[in-house]
Amino acid sequence: MKNHLGKITLLLLFPILLFASSPFASTTLSSNKKELVVKEAFVVTFTATQQDPMAHIDFIFEPQKSDNFKTALLSIDTQKNASLNKTTLFKYLVFPLKSGDITLNFNFLAHIHTSETLTDIGIGDRDLKSSKVLVKNLQTQSLALHVNPLSKDVDLVGDFNLESKLQKNEINQYGAAKINYTLSGVGYVDDALKPLGEMQGVTSFFQVNNQFLKATQEGYDLKKDYMYALSSKNNFAISPVELKAYSPKKKIYYTLKTPSYNIKVFSIDPATLIDKKEFPENSTFQLKDLKDGAIAALIFFAGFFTAKLAPKWSFTRKREDNFRDIKEAKEPKELIIVLMQNYPSALVQESIDALEALLYNKSENSFAEIKKSLLKNLM
Repeated sequence: MKNHLGKITLLLLFPILLFASSPFASTTLSSNKKELVVKEAFVVTFTATQQDPMAHIDFIFEPQKSDNFKTALLSIDTQKNASLNKTTLFKYLVFPLKSGDITLNFNFLAHIHTSETLTDIGIGDRDLKSSKVLVKNLQTQSLALHVNPLSKDVDLVGDFNLESKLQKNEINQYGAAKINYTLSGVGYVDDALKPLGEMQGVTSFFQVNNQFLKATQEGYDLKKDYMYALSSKNNFAISPVELKAYSPKKKIYYTLKTPSYNIKVFSIDPATLIDKKEFPENSTFQLKDLKDGAIAALIFFAGFFTAKLAPKWSFTRKREDNFRDIKEAKEPKELIIVLMQNYPSALVQESIDALEALLYNKSENSFAEIKKSLLKNLM
């Protein structure tokens, strides 16, 4: 197939893209791929090895905000070599969102824990130690690369399957036809994706539910339900859904398709539903269908709140430490490390964003306010 993908040109050596050193750490930056197209997943690995074995240092490595990339943290692994000397390994999943020559920049910071001895005359000769955290903004790490465009417009990049399921194909004018599209696989899916377009004369409720979503080295491993409730006064057809996709692994374009569905809409005389003396034999069925529209809306609202609250239900916190690691964090960067390493991102991402805004954008929120709000949400 003629896809004219070409080859990516890394402007730095592969697989080690950058060697650097400072008084605090020696570092390496690498990528796991040499060939890329738009929205193809690749992994950036950064290693920071502490230079001073006597210092207590924590490293932070994070991508700078950019419309050219979408990133997700895969892992942070710290290994102690000797005493306080340690190596920290960061891995990020990255999707380039545009073609051409682009640069991905990372912030690299060091948290240096220091202590000083104080003497308090009021308590005699006892020495007290006061601890401080000194934040050093070390050299910016950069990955420069050339990303090739795709020769065709696609909805998905990766390897996916699409299934559809219609609950029933006959409704009354007060009911709703409920259809579910389930997308599963590994790769990149735009958050704004909607399988069904607008249909003339049809009112729709729409909700997305993530059954499963996890960042992996191949992309997002996911299973998403796109749920629709469709109502109309007249018969209507649900057109086939066609999603165009490209597989970087197989280097092929392909299309995911679902069948079309014809929905029959029959009328109900409202008078038959309020006759207190004599209901038709099928009145129970009609009353049930009369409520379908409202029930469909409730189902979708319930799905929305379930998706929002599910992470909290599944998160089992350690009550014995009562979030001591959060409470003991003395400044924003230290708290960001704690949250990234110890807590599900679904619960703390909002707080991480607030902390980053406080650091880089001079947010009006104080560190104490952000921490208080975080603890309240977790408890």
